[in-house]
Amino acid sequence: MTFKRFFLSALACYSVLFYQVRVQTEDCVPGSVQMLDIAPNATLWWTVNPDEPCPLTDFLVDIVGDAQDEFHLRVSVQHVDVSFLNVCEIWRFTVSPFSDGVMGLERTLTHHIPLPPGADLTLKYFDAIFLEGNDVLLEWDLQNRTYGDCSLYYLLTITDEELGITQDVYVQGNILHMSVLSPCVPYQLSLRAVNKANPTIEGPISTSMIEVPGRPQVTPTLQSIEVQATSVNMTWTLEMGTNRCPLKAMYVDAGSQFNISVPLINASPLVPVTVELKSLRPNTMYFLKVSVENSVGVSRAAQIGVQTLELSPN
Repeated sequence: MTFKRFFLSALACYSVLFYQVRVQTEDCVPGSVQMLDIAPNATLWWTVNPDEPCPLTDFLVDIVGDAQDEFHLRVSVQHVDVSFLNVCEIWRFTVSPFSDGVMGLERTLTHHIPLPPGADLTLKYFDAIFLEGNDVLLEWDLQNRTYGDCSLYYLLTITDEELGITQDVYVQGNILHMSVLSPCVPYQLSLRAVNKANPTIEGPISTSMIEVPGRPQVTPTLQSIEVQATSVNMTWTLEMGTNRCPLKAMYVDAGSQFNISVPLINASPLVPVTVELKSLRPNTMYFLKVSVENSVGVSRAAQIGVQTLELSPN
């Protein structure tokens, strides 16, 4: 009886063990890889769960680019060299684990291909071409075009030497049309190439000092006016920050009746100019031409007609 009980117990243990082995070897579905990334040397790598119950035998790596290029690899290791892929495309990598022919859950990564650590991102030239008005055209190119603009963007740093203000501009391509710089102001421009993929590689900085050629102010604009019988008070706005050439004076020309000038030395073009006309005749029409002079020349005149009020009996 004792032997019979031992035999039945051993048979039950064998049955359970056989069932577990069968599940593990025939029906085990692996979980997805835990981490999926690209190393700086353009190696796609991944990790697996150390407690994965299924015996992993190999991995399917599907690679699809945004230009519809495709590659499908079957490997038994946890890494693949992808340096052969085009750096100009954005790639989608999908890794699926297998256990004895049973495919597990997939994991996907979308990524650019990293540039080699020694990639030459030196600029061959960095030029500024002055166009009409405030317009400036910036042009540049790489010394070595192995890694072209498709894999790079450019970081332009603009420093206003007069105000001490710095601004960063991110540019795609190798040309930039700017119209925000003021004449008569020195600017330092610094440019470098930066790759889009991680880890970021920055090329050496190329620097240029420029100053947009000076020009006269545009026609001043009347902001407000107060008319009395013997006086007129006017406020005029100038070209603000788009033309910071040093101011000299504002002129009010009333033809044969009078001419006056308002000194503007050290005045800011950001501040409106107030002009007060006194000792005028009551009930009289005055035709005024108002212009402003800076270090380059005199602006075109704004023309207005002003009728003074009648003198009050009181």
